[in-house]
Amino acid sequence: MHILSHREVDVTAVAANDRAVQAWAKVERALLTHCHKPDLDGARALYAAVAAHRLPGQPVWAMLVAPPGSVKTELLSALDGLPNFHSIDQVTPNTFISGQIQDPKRGNKQPSGLLNRVGDSAIIAIPDFSTVSSMKADDRGGILADMRRIFDGQLHKEFGTSDNLDQRLWRGRITFVVAATPQVDRQYGIFQSLGERFIMIRWPRAGGIEAAIRAMEQDRDAFRKELREAVHELLEPVLRGNAIANPGLSHQLRRGIAAIAELTVRARTYQPKDGPSGKDILFPTDPESPTRLSQQLRQLAGGNALLEGRSEITEEDFRLVRRVAFDCIPAPRREVLEALIQKRPVNLPHPSSFVARGDLVCLGLLNEGDYNLSELALTLLSEAGIQVEGLYDFSPPTEREKK
Repeated sequence: MHILSHREVDVTAVAANDRAVQAWAKVERALLTHCHKPDLDGARALYAAVAAHRLPGQPVWAMLVAPPGSVKTELLSALDGLPNFHSIDQVTPNTFISGQIQDPKRGNKQPSGLLNRVGDSAIIAIPDFSTVSSMKADDRGGILADMRRIFDGQLHKEFGTSDNLDQRLWRGRITFVVAATPQVDRQYGIFQSLGERFIMIRWPRAGGIEAAIRAMEQDRDAFRKELREAVHELLEPVLRGNAIANPGLSHQLRRGIAAIAELTVRARTYQPKDGPSGKDILFPTDPESPTRLSQQLRQLAGGNALLEGRSEITEEDFRLVRRVAFDCIPAPRREVLEALIQKRPVNLPHPSSFVARGDLVCLGLLNEGDYNLSELALTLLSEAGIQVEGLYDFSPPTEREKK
């Protein structure tokens, strides 16, 4: 058996890194050429989640949240043709495991459920996951229950026949990448029932005259071709490679990921509302545990490291993790937190700002008296490497200040 010398290992690693950097540059070029002010970090986070499919441990499920008319469909379509990739347009309660169907040519029964067709390892894209939230409650509940079990690596269903019992159990690893509109925030309580298996990547609206002109001039076929080729060049070496060890993580970055995970799970925990306006907190809900999100963010950092052919997670990977962590927070609460961190006015209508602040007070991230960041929030932000500009004065301006 040939054993690489240290010098040969270094040369191989450098070559892999160079190829990865060049491939990512092509992805950026395709987006910058054909789109108006594309969110390059958002695209990077999406493809890092896909790359994390090759890592041991939990998968990273990514939900790309973008307004209609964004490039979310193109970002997912660029994955088509990669190893073990499958795209489905609609999910029903019978999508994942649905018994057997008769094959007239073979005279036997074949599995009709998606999981038994894709096998024990697959990446599945759902371009319009918003349709799930609009389903009847029973159907939606069945789908979300199935997905909870799929995330954990096993799904078992029973049917009214005794045929092909082995087709009722699936075990394996699935990475979901889905797209949804910002309407998904209105069904936030629904998706909390999924147990927050998804990380969110929020793609900003491309607005204004320049965006409209760029869209009119866009050669969609050329864009899709260039993006697909670049994404395949980026991801194929990762997905076709042998089993990969998780990139190393320093003690400092490990604490940073843990801190941003704790901040995020507190900030995103659903608070049930009641009262005439539907804005009064019915009862305070304890924040979820940070265990699952910390694992997902660690995997996302590892996936990003793989995209550059690195064996260690760096501050650059953690920067992407911080961005995604804040994307996971509902928009009004995120706006309040970011405004306080940057010491600027909250860019929200007063009712939305008031509700978001009340939620964050209940979750321990704001002080009840002055609505500033709590000591806990400041500690977590500091551990995550996020600098706070200072305290914000919420008192109304005096007449002299107004002038």
